[in-house]
Amino acid sequence: MKKFLTVALACCIAVTGCVAFAACGSGTDYDHTIVFYSSQGDALANETDTAIANFEEKYPGWTVEHTQPGGYDDVLSKVRSDLTAGLQPDLAYCYADHVAQYLESGTVVNMNKYLVSEQSYSYTAGEEQGTVDRIGFTEEEVAQFIPGYFEEGKASMYTVPEAANLPADALITLPFVKSTELLYYNPKALETLEVDVPETWDELWDICAKAKAEWPNCTPLGYDSEANWFITMAQQMGFNYTSPTEGNHFLFNNPGAIEWLTSISGFDDNYYAKQYITTQQIYGSYTSALFIKGPEAGGLVFCIGSSGGASNQSGGDLFTTGVAPIPGVYRDADNDGTEELHAECISQGPSLVMLSGGNGATNPSEKEIMTFQFVKELLAVEFQAKFAMASGYNPMREDVYENAYYAEFLTGKDPDTHASLNATKKVVAAAANTAKKLTDRYFTSPAFVGSTTARAQMTSVVQYVLLGQKTAERALTDAVKACGGNPAAQQ
Repeated sequence: MKKFLTVALACCIAVTGCVAFAACGSGTDYDHTIVFYSSQGDALANETDTAIANFEEKYPGWTVEHTQPGGYDDVLSKVRSDLTAGLQPDLAYCYADHVAQYLESGTVVNMNKYLVSEQSYSYTAGEEQGTVDRIGFTEEEVAQFIPGYFEEGKASMYTVPEAANLPADALITLPFVKSTELLYYNPKALETLEVDVPETWDELWDICAKAKAEWPNCTPLGYDSEANWFITMAQQMGFNYTSPTEGNHFLFNNPGAIEWLTSISGFDDNYYAKQYITTQQIYGSYTSALFIKGPEAGGLVFCIGSSGGASNQSGGDLFTTGVAPIPGVYRDADNDGTEELHAECISQGPSLVMLSGGNGATNPSEKEIMTFQFVKELLAVEFQAKFAMASGYNPMREDVYENAYYAEFLTGKDPDTHASLNATKKVVAAAANTAKKLTDRYFTSPAFVGSTTARAQMTSVVQYVLLGQKTAERALTDAVKACGGNPAAQQ
């Protein structure tokens, strides 16, 4: 990709003293325009407009161009495509496995040089002049960053050769907002069944059996991400998924994975065959749409989905949605005769990556400094509080939870009117409260070129096995081959 990063933009006219344009006739001054890609829908983009307005007011002459290519994978595809033409954005939403694919371009910015910089910076943008009083955050502000989120952005978390050329503590990404998976449940249904909220998967399957007996047309459990389910069970049960070791990253074809997949399969008398489960791909939509119907109408009792999607889990007038951690597994991980609950949950949600040198800008160092100022606006306490309330995601700073506005929201009250939240917002607040208590359970998978493919294959593996289209052994063997791995090297 590097050879493309200096591609001359032939249709632009280079005149000494004139600004650089990324495309002929675009009229955009990319020397003073920060290009930001996200997967935000219109409602969240409206929230982000506040951060953009704050930035542009503070720094006259600078603007932010916010582009929404689609979902996370669409952002990945557009950034990769743009990198080949030197048109990469200055800032983008990302997951770690996305950034693993950007590192080879040499454009990913190590944000450590700006993180706590006390330096000021003066600029001239056309007829405007301005000053950045302090480029970086204070040490006190950085101390408020939730450690588990913050550490995800270090180069040490990446296993691609390009990351090996960076210091282990190089800051490749900063968290924006985060989410995890939660167990949404129907308290009325559990009361009818005379059961408690399950702590383990065994308890959940027992409740599923009771639910099918009580409501034969219901599907007790919906899981909104097949890939997350596989990856989470690998973590909880202790079988392999992927490895950071170069040469054979793909270790998911193993006895533990086969045993678990078989237990949930559509074969014989296993859980899918008993109609205990559906998933997003099989149902054809997020299973929250089934959850809110209630089991009496053929819906779900439980739905496992993102804390960021809590607003879709409201039972409305039918029932008040309950929120709990996902179930776990008791196992003796240390072989010392003591079983402990392993209820790890996946860390997800967008981080921010800075990319340098895009769109023909002639001032890459200045662009980096000013892009970082926009990052600071996105991570400011008040903006994080309002974005978290609107999105259902958790803020990336501890001090946001101390913000009076957000704190009142978490108690179930509207911070503007002080009235009780409506049913939907109550679920969002409950999800945020639950997810905040789980940060010590969060985990992430190794990031390398090919980890995105592995994740996509896990979606297919779970689907094939549930539908009875492939045995667990065949589905996993095919997935290793699709990832370019060696099935014979599996453990």
